[in-house]
Amino acid sequence: MHDLFAVSLQKQILSSIDFLKSKVYSEKTVKTYTGIWNHLLKYADDNDITVCSSELITQFAHFRYGIEDIFQPKTVSEKYYARFLLCLYDLSVKNLWIIHRTYKLSKTFKTKPFTLAYDSYTSWLSTKNLKQKSILLKQQNIKNFLYFAENEQITNISELSQSTIQKYLETKSGLSNSTKSNIIITLREFFRCPEIARMLEVDLSMNLRVINNGRYEHIPSTYSADEIKQILEAIDRSTIEGKKDYAIILLAVDAGLRVSDIINLRLQDIKWDCNTIEIIQQKTGEFLMLSMTDALKWALLDYLMNGRPKDIAVNHVFLRSIAPYCPYISAGHYYKRLNKYFELADINRDGKHHGMHTFRHSLAARLMGDNVPITVISEALGHKYANVTMQYIRIDIEKLRLAALEVPFND
Repeated sequence: MHDLFAVSLQKQILSSIDFLKSKVYSEKTVKTYTGIWNHLLKYADDNDITVCSSELITQFAHFRYGIEDIFQPKTVSEKYYARFLLCLYDLSVKNLWIIHRTYKLSKTFKTKPFTLAYDSYTSWLSTKNLKQKSILLKQQNIKNFLYFAENEQITNISELSQSTIQKYLETKSGLSNSTKSNIIITLREFFRCPEIARMLEVDLSMNLRVINNGRYEHIPSTYSADEIKQILEAIDRSTIEGKKDYAIILLAVDAGLRVSDIINLRLQDIKWDCNTIEIIQQKTGEFLMLSMTDALKWALLDYLMNGRPKDIAVNHVFLRSIAPYCPYISAGHYYKRLNKYFELADINRDGKHHGMHTFRHSLAARLMGDNVPITVISEALGHKYANVTMQYIRIDIEKLRLAALEVPFND
């Protein structure tokens, strides 16, 4: 007879099985999950464990599979079994279902002063009006710098010097000017953080100047109308994946949407009665309304009617085509799919970027070639200011000179 906890655990397992079925996992997959979870249930019952916790799955993983740390499995076999147990734990305790897992050990500082300095900077950042993505990038930049300093046998913030900073920046010489500029700006902010500044004997931010912010470092990559046509024609639209890929790429080609906005596009964002797409942009937080071309409208309809999974309680437009049916969380998937079509269409990518963002540049170039005013192009791309759009149209120098006459640059 199972005790109260075992019954509770059994209910959690049954609920998790129902979840798998709702995501249309195959019968074989559900059976595999169920088998391992039932072994866990028996172990809990045999050992009179009364709390569903990380300790339970840790003990069971060690007992049955010899896994020392289920949260940091080492071998392929350990990761295989750990996945089933962690999925149950996350779904039962955290109400999360994690599809892709990484097991990278988090690096910690060797010295307490560096830990305190980093924590002080992180707390200071939280008071700024910054997006989470920007905060995480700044935190990683500072972590990398402090790790470098530790390797230089520096054990306290007060021991940092201009020489340390210079040596660190020299290790970044192979990066683009834009990336190096972001690192320098972050270091400057770090040293100006009030708590950090009090730890220093001199102001290390003074000489951290960005000579070239990298914004105009490279001519944007673009592809001609013929090349884009070849890419679109390389897509097999008779398949579910092809219908989805065609609609996604057209959103970038015809509407100039950023990949972050494509990933987060919702069903309610498509206004069929008005023939528009209306979103709040992920990057800027600004409202954007775009007219749909006929080609884009029919591509979206084809995917929604004949490609998108049915009866799924998720309102994102684009979902995985196999269970679990959920939105994509990374632009990496789109990048891989797009490059498949670059290869099929035999498009030359030497020396050029070949991600989704190049289609925004290409759209801007086409509009510029059609003598569309810069202010209209700016509105189409969802830029708040027309001068931001200038970096998209540096392909045509003569038109750039003309466009400069009508752009109200801000100081």
